[in-house]
Amino acid sequence: MTTPPSIAEPRRDTPVFGQYDVVVLGGGPSGIMAASAAARAGSRTLLVESYGFLGGMGTAAGVTNFCGLHANVFGTIEPVVHGLADDLLARMRALGGLNEPHTVFGDRIAAQAYDNAAFKL
Repeated sequence: MTTPPSIAEPRRDTPVFGQYDVVVLGGGPSGIMAASAAARAGSRTLLVESYGFLGGMGTAAGVTNFCGLHANVFGTIEPVVHGLADDLLARMRALGGLNEPHTVFGDRIAAQAYDNAAFKL
């Protein structure tokens, strides 16, 4: 077996800015939910995001649809994901930044368009 090449780095002191139980890298929808769940469970939580705003590709590139939070259940569009998702949607709805879900993918899965400015808040 061959040893992969390596790079030797000089020793350095790195300042520690805090102590956390959970560190979440990435403030997209999954990162937001992971950090929120950890904090609500009582963990000291840090969410690290490279941009100056949260939301991932929804806010960075305008991919402004939530898919899979609603589904066509016996002819009626119903929410099928609850918990933190309910809280997020309620806050976005209160800001006027959330459209009603509409069916896509053969009328089974619903997409819900949103205003990316509301997601950044």
